[in-house]
Amino acid sequence: MTVDVLARWEGDRRIRVGSLAAGVLGLVATGAGAATAPRDAAYGYLFAFAYWLSLCLGALIILAAFHASRARWPTVLRRPLEVMAACCPLFAVLFVPVALAMPQLFPWVSPPPDLGSHGHHLLEHKRPYLNVPFFLARAAVYFGIWGAVAWLLYRWSVRQDAEAGISATSVRLTQRQRRLSAGALPVLVLCLSFASLDWMMSLEPLWKSTVYGLYVGCGAVVAALSTVAVLAAVWRGPGQFGALMGPHHFRRLGTLLLAFVCLWAYCGYSQFMLMWVASLPEEVPWYRARLDGGWRWWAVLLAVGHFAVPFFLLLVRRVKQHPRSLGMVAVWLLLMRGVDVYWLVMPALHPRGVFLHWTGLTAWVGVGGLTVAACWALARGGYTVPVRDPFLLHSLQVAER
Repeated sequence: MTVDVLARWEGDRRIRVGSLAAGVLGLVATGAGAATAPRDAAYGYLFAFAYWLSLCLGALIILAAFHASRARWPTVLRRPLEVMAACCPLFAVLFVPVALAMPQLFPWVSPPPDLGSHGHHLLEHKRPYLNVPFFLARAAVYFGIWGAVAWLLYRWSVRQDAEAGISATSVRLTQRQRRLSAGALPVLVLCLSFASLDWMMSLEPLWKSTVYGLYVGCGAVVAALSTVAVLAAVWRGPGQFGALMGPHHFRRLGTLLLAFVCLWAYCGYSQFMLMWVASLPEEVPWYRARLDGGWRWWAVLLAVGHFAVPFFLLLVRRVKQHPRSLGMVAVWLLLMRGVDVYWLVMPALHPRGVFLHWTGLTAWVGVGGLTVAACWALARGGYTVPVRDPFLLHSLQVAER
């Protein structure tokens, strides 16, 4: 495989402009909705922010895992992960509305009187961690680490493409990516775990769980792998990475997807089982809010749609090997990821039943539009595969087995 065979990807300008316009209009509409329903708009924006950021962070984690494990077969599908991960710095800017809406989102900022004396005592005990300056400082650290690692991996890979051949510089850049990923992977996972505690779990600060961060992280990886599967099924033009992937690539991608779907379900079940057995007063209300009223059916949908259905489908070899069928399962999982994040966030505002406010949709379109536009801009003009990676040939040979 030579570079001449692999054309640079320009993309459709209409999609890039359209997604940017949708992003701007969506955020403007959400801001207008905040004037009449500030809490609903704040929660809707947090839902959208958490959903789209999870795709980028999941991509960063799985990319770092590929490098750290020195995996060769996923080289052909690595570029979409690099582009998605490189969008992490965008979310440092998109975090500003979350920071401004902290009084609307987090009860620990200004504890309400109806928490009772015990609730106020618990919040006072958590005050060294749950306070505004430290909260914002932690967010800056998270985005600094995510952005630095993601951008270095992306820039080194793109710089590798500019080499004249598989030179000593190409090998050295691959070694840099592997060393950085091996050292940074535990830190990336810890940052994701703590960020989920800060931005989602602390919506109900009296509740706690030691499995929550892993649960959210597994969902993020499922979403990232699903996005790659969808793109691989769509981008099958000449020289694009989807066309270079064979049945063995798709089967391995589907197997990874199956593994993380199972791990997500295991984390969710373990958290529920332990809290159900313990039946502690400070733990039960979180599940009561999500298993009573209309939220109960969302929980059933997650159990069936996010685990049972994809589990049995991904057990079938033909489903995993066929690009279109795997892509359809991946689209379904991306939809279920939205249901999952909404189920985690919104009952904190509406514990008595499901309430869908229109600002949640406009925020999702707004944040998503800007994210897609940023990814499109980064990918434009580059190759859809790392053409000078020393192990690209090995990865391509997997398709011929």
